[in-house]
Amino acid sequence: MQPTTLFTTLLTLALGALHVSAHAMPNPALGITGRALQRNDAQRPSDDKPCGNVDIASNIDKATAIPVTVGKDGTSVTFNMTNFNGGGDGSRKVSVLIDPTGTGKNFVKANVTKNGDPAPKEDTGSDLITVALPDGTKCTGGKDKNLCLLSVKSTAGFGACTVASQLASTTGAANSGKVPCNNSKKNRRAVATRAARFLRAQARELEREVEVEEQERSLHGNPLFVTTLL
Repeated sequence: MQPTTLFTTLLTLALGALHVSAHAMPNPALGITGRALQRNDAQRPSDDKPCGNVDIASNIDKATAIPVTVGKDGTSVTFNMTNFNGGGDGSRKVSVLIDPTGTGKNFVKANVTKNGDPAPKEDTGSDLITVALPDGTKCTGGKDKNLCLLSVKSTAGFGACTVASQLASTTGAANSGKVPCNNSKKNRRAVATRAARFLRAQARELEREVEVEEQERSLHGNPLFVTTLL
């Protein structure tokens, strides 16, 4: 093989390997419990498989659920979008579908009110994503009939599903599109506190992920050695 041809072939393989390794996904993610997210956990959500290869029915009740919060504009969900490579392939900008039944069969489009970076400079990082639930949303999934399923997909095609839990006090707000009256302030404060604690925990988890990423960089940093495909 001519040197020029060999160089071109190696460059193509390297770029191809880098492309498939550039994953991003929501945190927490359906199907991942008890450990930090890894690059190979990222899925490719599609119309046929909105949660990728993760089985919804067997995982929804085990998932770490994000609390639905109440604000002046109705109800919303906030989660981290974590990337494992920089640039466009590691995009943290997403579109979101929501299934109030939690079955994965009744998705509708949700409005992303705060989105992420479409081309992050850092190899590993996170953006907070906020999603407004459609008016009248009532989460009825899972054994307790209070879970919604969200399918999150980045502009690069990577993502996964995440789960949101809805308290009884937030259901009325979803139905009316208004914040509950003053006698529900205690419930709103409880939900907000849970959300803040959850996000702080996710920030700590991200720090641990970065440490693990640095330890593995000697292998995964070389695109020629990245062979895992979805």
